[in-house]
Amino acid sequence: MSRNPKPTAEELRCVYDLILRGYDDADILAEYAQLYENGNLMFPYRTDKRFVRERRKELEAASEVLQEHVKKKIDPIVVKRREEHFAQLASVAKSLLANDLESVLEKQTETPVDYTITNQEGLFYTLDKDDLSNRLDDNLQSTFDKYKDWFIKFCFIPHLEAELPTEIKAEGLWDGVINEKPYELIHTLRLLAERKTFNGTCPVCKDWR
Repeated sequence: MSRNPKPTAEELRCVYDLILRGYDDADILAEYAQLYENGNLMFPYRTDKRFVRERRKELEAASEVLQEHVKKKIDPIVVKRREEHFAQLASVAKSLLANDLESVLEKQTETPVDYTITNQEGLFYTLDKDDLSNRLDDNLQSTFDKYKDWFIKFCFIPHLEAELPTEIKAEGLWDGVINEKPYELIHTLRLLAERKTFNGTCPVCKDWR
C-alpha cells in the first residue's frame, strides 16, 4: 500500500468539514490521532501537515467555483433570462409537434408498427413510420419559417441532442432520426414541450450554467 494513499470521498468530506468548522492544521491531525487511538479511524492515519494544506487549497478552489455557479443560479436577472430562453426552446419543440403529432401513440401490432393519432375533432386514425417522418419533416420546414435559422441550428438542436439517447443521436439528428426513429424523436419533443427545462448548453445560455 502507498505510504500516502489518495483520500477517498468519505475522507475528503471529513477533512473539509473540519476545515469549514475552523480547525487549524494541528487540530485536524489531532483529530486523526484521537480517532486512531480509539480504533475509529476509517481511513489512513495522517501525520503530515502538508496533507491538510493540500486539502485547504482544494477546498478554497472548489469554493470559489461553487460560489460563482450558485451566484448565477440565484441571480434574478439570470433566472429570468433562463426562463425566457427555455420558454422559447419549448415553443420550438411544440412547433415540431404540429399536425397532431403531440397526440401520437404507438399501436401494439405486428411488425411493422403502426401509430394512432387523435386529431383536433377527437377522431382517431392510423399512421405508419413514413407518415410520421413526413409530418416531422413538414413541421421542421414550417418551424424554420417561423423561427430564426440560427436559433434552431445553434440553440435548439444542441439542447435537443443533449436529451436524446446516445443510440439515437448516433443515427444523425435529422436524416437519421426523422427517417428511422420518428416516434422516439416525437416522444422527446413532447417531454421538452411539457417540461420546459432543458439539459445541455448553447451560445445563449453557456455562461448561465
